[in-house]
Amino acid sequence: MSQLEQREKRARISALLKAKDLDAVVLRKGANVAWITGGRAHIPTTLELSCMDVIVYQDRIIVVTNKIEAPRLKEEELTGDEEVLIVNWFEGRDALLPKGSKIGTDGADAERINLANEIEELRRNLNEYEVNRLKEIGSDATSALEEAMLDIDSEMSEVEVAGEIAEELWERNLEPVVLLVAGKERMNKFRHPLPTQIAVGDMAMGVICARRKGLIASVTRIVSFSALNSELDDAYRRLLNVEAEFLNSTKPGVKLSDAFKAGQAEYLRQGFEREEWTKHHQGGFTGYLPRDFPAHEKTSQLISSRNAIAWNPSAMGLKVEDTLVTNNEGFEFVTGSPDWPAIEVAGRSRPGIAIC
Repeated sequence: MSQLEQREKRARISALLKAKDLDAVVLRKGANVAWITGGRAHIPTTLELSCMDVIVYQDRIIVVTNKIEAPRLKEEELTGDEEVLIVNWFEGRDALLPKGSKIGTDGADAERINLANEIEELRRNLNEYEVNRLKEIGSDATSALEEAMLDIDSEMSEVEVAGEIAEELWERNLEPVVLLVAGKERMNKFRHPLPTQIAVGDMAMGVICARRKGLIASVTRIVSFSALNSELDDAYRRLLNVEAEFLNSTKPGVKLSDAFKAGQAEYLRQGFEREEWTKHHQGGFTGYLPRDFPAHEKTSQLISSRNAIAWNPSAMGLKVEDTLVTNNEGFEFVTGSPDWPAIEVAGRSRPGIAIC
């Protein structure tokens, strides 16, 4: 990330600090630290907290980290605008972080003011640099998943399929922060199918959330090793009609809850069971997390321009998922490719089930 981009984000934080009458904010969560630095903010991918803390004042930005991470962060992750404070690896970073009633932070904290919602809102509104990077990430994530899915066979285990997908992702400098695979036997049993040693059989679904420098693109693709029967083909087309209602309502100025309810109601109109939508979340805002939170009937946040969103309706073992970014006219997909079999739905080209 350029210094210019970081300064634009710092200006937004500065306005927030002035509005809240605060001196500084301490960012500790990985998604927020990646957002403000433009760099990889983790060591284990499983931790919510970053390998560094970032203090943003009105006039400067400070990174607090340990001796292990500091050289790499300076050389590979930071913009150069940051002042870096270094502690020993056996010491905590807390002693170097400001605290008190004039200091904000990005979570619940007895010694600071909780600005988690405000920081998340700033992070959710992508700038033009982030939109362009997300387009590149989405294109690479799509090609990685589609190339892998078209290269597997029915005798492979789900774990082997996951390995193929992971290889394609890493070749494109993408971290698989979510990687799910289901074969025919498990597709209709589990909505979050962590891969197993079971052979995929006649059908396989691959699901990814792929990350580069903090930004994430989500994609799902399904392949079949035999011709689809009419029931399955019909179910998938009806599911695409459900997705179309989510997409039709995804535009700036619309409440996320209203976009959710449009897709929710379409499940029943398309002949799915009344409770089908309750069996899995339907998607929501994304960007620096696989989902900031799942959209539902009470998510009153307004969709604005340059929000990243991924809807993922599912039914009868099938799922459709791509990532989009909103704009003044509506939205643009950042994932998807012309190389995958497509179905025209509501004037949009949507991924079909590839017959291998």
